[in-house]
Amino acid sequence: MRILAVALLHHVRIATCLTNGSIRHQPLRGGGHVARYMASDHRRHDESLPPPSTYTRRNVLIPAIAFGFAAADTAMVSHSVHAAIASDSVPSMIPTSQAESLSLEPGLLEARVTENVLSPPTYGMEGTDILYPAWFAGVWQVKSLTKRVEAPCGVALFGGNNTYQSAKEEIGSLLSYESRFLKFDDSVIADREYNVKSIAKAALGENSVVDIPMASPNRLTCILAPKGAPSLLQVDLITLNRRQETLSPNRFDCSEVVREIVSPLDNSNKPRNNPAITATSPILKEIETTSMYTYNEAKDEITCTQRSAVFLLPSQQNPLAMKMWEASRGRPVDVRFYDVSYARRTSL
Repeated sequence: MRILAVALLHHVRIATCLTNGSIRHQPLRGGGHVARYMASDHRRHDESLPPPSTYTRRNVLIPAIAFGFAAADTAMVSHSVHAAIASDSVPSMIPTSQAESLSLEPGLLEARVTENVLSPPTYGMEGTDILYPAWFAGVWQVKSLTKRVEAPCGVALFGGNNTYQSAKEEIGSLLSYESRFLKFDDSVIADREYNVKSIAKAALGENSVVDIPMASPNRLTCILAPKGAPSLLQVDLITLNRRQETLSPNRFDCSEVVREIVSPLDNSNKPRNNPAITATSPILKEIETTSMYTYNEAKDEITCTQRSAVFLLPSQQNPLAMKMWEASRGRPVDVRFYDVSYARRTSL
């Protein structure tokens, strides 16, 4: 349940860099999620060019946030976001028909994690939401431990030595927060708004969430005010791929790919389509977050192995971004692994 979180936590550092009017390499956490343009550690970026992977574990955790940590809910995307998607990027993932995707054998998600598969996912959009097992229903105390950080395409594409070393320093760090899963008809779904607020407060500060205009199974929009950042951030998460697998009564795997769009706002706290908002090129990235859950019925606890992989996007307007995407050859530039535990607080 961490796709959204992985996506949202991805920007703690980017927020500060963007709103300061310049971009430098900062660490970013991968759940998943994911800046995507390269530059050496000492080089100053143009304001329109985000670094390849400026994320700390917090920056990466928030795509997993609403994903319940597996179901990334993205809100309605404003006209300006649609324009940015249409004019400046194309999907990095190869589209798969629903029929083809549903015919894939169980165990696919486990293999992507345990074998650390570096090719884009072969599954498509298989459902309208992640439907969790009945044992997920309730409120949980969650602890997420960073285990590994990898740069499959090299340190340069990851963001440079400083960025990579900062990310490595996140290994062994623990993030604690609450998550909630609700009964819905005969299923259980993640309470995305609740989970986003909880993880954002834990990672970005108590007052970091200004507004969540909308949260649905396929879109989520969140206005953030990260502690120490000079301006607000609008984060849009758009779900592109989704798959879940029930391997046994106590084993459940799920995965989502989200496109994350991060745009700095002015301090007026107005929707992005308001002309008062500062016009700045959004940061685009795609993050695959895969979670493998095991339920211990005797202890009423859940353990999870999670992997986030950040993929670059090509840009029709930025030659350097296009070269970086070509150099990655469809592989993720930032891969991170987490051990996550869930201790039940209340049942529903």
